[in-house]
Amino acid sequence: MKQLSAPTRRVILLPLLLVALLSSQTNAAHDDEDRPSPPCSPADRAALLGFKSGIAADTTGILATWSGADCCGAWDGVSCDAATGRVVALQLEAPPPKERHYMEGTISPSLGNLEFMETLVIRDMGKIGGAIPAAALSRLTRLKQLYLEGNLLVGPIPGSLSKLRSLQYLSLAGNRLEGHLPPEISFVSGLQQINVARNRLAGALPPSYKNLSKLAYLDMSNNLLSGAIPGFLGQFKNLALLDLSNNSFSGDIPASLCALRSLTDLSLSHNKLTGQIPSKLGSLRSLSSLAIADNMLVGSIPSLLGLQKLWNLNLSRNALSGPLPAVGLSSLMSMDLSDNRLTGEIDDFLKSLSLSIPVRATLPNNKKKNLLIVLPQKLEHLDVSGNRVTGALPEFVGGGLKWLDVSSNAIGGQIPSTVSKLRDLERLDVSRNRVRGVIPASMAGMARLQWLDLSSNEIVGRIPENFTRLGSVRHASFRGNKLCGQIPQGRPFNLFPAAAYAHNLCLCGKPLPPCRKIL
Repeated sequence: MKQLSAPTRRVILLPLLLVALLSSQTNAAHDDEDRPSPPCSPADRAALLGFKSGIAADTTGILATWSGADCCGAWDGVSCDAATGRVVALQLEAPPPKERHYMEGTISPSLGNLEFMETLVIRDMGKIGGAIPAAALSRLTRLKQLYLEGNLLVGPIPGSLSKLRSLQYLSLAGNRLEGHLPPEISFVSGLQQINVARNRLAGALPPSYKNLSKLAYLDMSNNLLSGAIPGFLGQFKNLALLDLSNNSFSGDIPASLCALRSLTDLSLSHNKLTGQIPSKLGSLRSLSSLAIADNMLVGSIPSLLGLQKLWNLNLSRNALSGPLPAVGLSSLMSMDLSDNRLTGEIDDFLKSLSLSIPVRATLPNNKKKNLLIVLPQKLEHLDVSGNRVTGALPEFVGGGLKWLDVSSNAIGGQIPSTVSKLRDLERLDVSRNRVRGVIPASMAGMARLQWLDLSSNEIVGRIPENFTRLGSVRHASFRGNKLCGQIPQGRPFNLFPAAAYAHNLCLCGKPLPPCRKIL
């Protein structure tokens, strides 16, 4: 047999070696798939059992599964690395209903021994109290997510959490934590979320927090925080949510916030803010919710026409003046401008909210042309009560309004019969105005109406007898008008308290004295 030369042998052997190598890799891969996951580390199992021993009561049923040697297999809430068997996540969340499911006890320092853990979630357990085990948790240097929400944790937020340099998401919301915000947290420069809402934290935002430039979510609402809102927040280009509501922040709203192009939710309500609303706030094109209610803001409302994604606007309970604002309404669902000093005519304002071109038509009992208003279907809540608005309610064609409150203004004119076109309306309040004329009988067709307040106006005539068709009404008031005649004698109108009909000319029938018989 002829012997092959060395170069020829290499040409033949090379493909054979490649085939052998690929074959061995494929077999190894199959072996890895078939090989069972390694059991959990005895050290990790001991750390988890240490946590379990610190829980005196568990109605969630989670810890009842923590038995046997393999904590990576069937222990609820525990996740392990498939290759090493080390615990990488502990996620304990109370199932609904949360008021019936809880854990009672403390967070054991033994969790600090889970050195490979990346996610720790203990959420809505309701009765887990005590202090945050600072020294123990600060050893979890691989931790990326720390959620200790909805518990009864007390004491300060540990500054030693700053040792968790891999941390990206931090939430300690819904506890009873006290003290000041630790400045050291600024060392965790990769933080994308901080949520410390619903605690008892006090003091100012530390200046060192300007280093948290990657923040996309900052919620410090419902605390006792004070001082000025720092201007450096306007440098957080990724910030999508900023909620500082229900605190004691004072001073002006920083104009720098108008540079937050990614901001979708801004809530500064229930503080002690003064000055004016920044004029360039309307440039925040991504904004979907804007709430600055219950402060001491003055001046006019800037144009918000650029906020085409806005669905919630609440500027109520300030001292804002000037005309009712121009607002972009492509997606707006709720607008509350109540309890300010705003002026303008209600019909002009409602026309400005109309998405369609007003239609000219001759209306019944009206010899002149009028504009019909088609409110946006998405606009569900509109409150301009407690201002200085004048004019008269316009004629309606339709819309998706569920709540219309124009009370405590200086609105005149009559209630249009076409108000019944607002078929989804559940609450109508035109009280404490100067409305005249009669109550339209067409309103009996507003089947979803639950709240009707026409009190303290100059309305005459009778309460329509067909109002007994309004079976969903739970509150009604006609007091302080010039009404006469029999109250509709059917549920619910004959069951409302007499005060609902007081101070009229000559109303009678239940719940008032019976009407006199005409001889």
